Amino acid sequence: QLTFTSTANGAQIEYRGEVVQVQSASGGALTSTDIFGAGFAGPAHIPVDFGDLGGQTPGSSDGLVGQITVDSGAANPGLTDAEIRFTPDGGGTVSATADDQGRFDLELPDGTFPGVLDITKHYSTASGKIDALDALQVLRISVGLDPTWGPATAENLIAADVNRDGTVNALDALAILQVAVGQPTAHDPEWVFLDENADLSGITKDNVTYQTGVDIVAVDGVINVDMTSILLGNLEAA
Repeated sequence: QLTFTSTANGAQIEYRGEVVQVQSASGGALTSTDIFGAGFAGPAHIPVDFGDLGGQTPGSSDGLVGQITVDSGAANPGLTDAEIRFTPDGGGTVSATADDQGRFDLELPDGTFPGVLDITKHYSTASGKIDALDALQVLRISVGLDPTWGPATAENLIAADVNRDGTVNALDALAILQVAVGQPTAHDPEWVFLDENADLSGITKDNVTYQTGVDIVAVDGVINVDMTSILLGNLEAA
């Protein structure tokens, strides 16, 4: 979007009627490579620290995207501050918040209890995982194009539907862009945790439907299960 022109003693950069004159220290002409290097891989801006905005917690862990093991008897990297919920068949839900090592204790009694395990984890602005390039990828998908790396996977489409309305559209791109620049958004991104073996074959950009959580059997208070973790709004790692 910039118009670059080399001049006798530097360069001129124009954008929508605004003109910047760059003077060379040596007095010679400057090329775009002299000023911008190899150029831009995507939208770029000067790094800005927006601090703790929108009620999100920069100090929380970054989390893990992809396969994650949930083990009630060990540390769980990526689950710091996550809420762990277990709903036994025919019973009420019990929950616990993981500590800074991702450890948690649901205080389940001895015995065998089938039920559903679900996890909620909010996004940390300090991680910087969501940026303007994610918004660009979502916008491409919303108009029927592939992301820049190729066809979108089901996991990509789940990550793209950040407002969770079942479709990938420009509103998702807007919400992601708001997060990337530190502005408040009505749809704060979070991790969703799915059954590792969930059938996602029917997901399209116009039909993003899936179930969070996983069916498990807790034995004598012990829970150990593999899940798939997806950060809504973060397409490049999905």
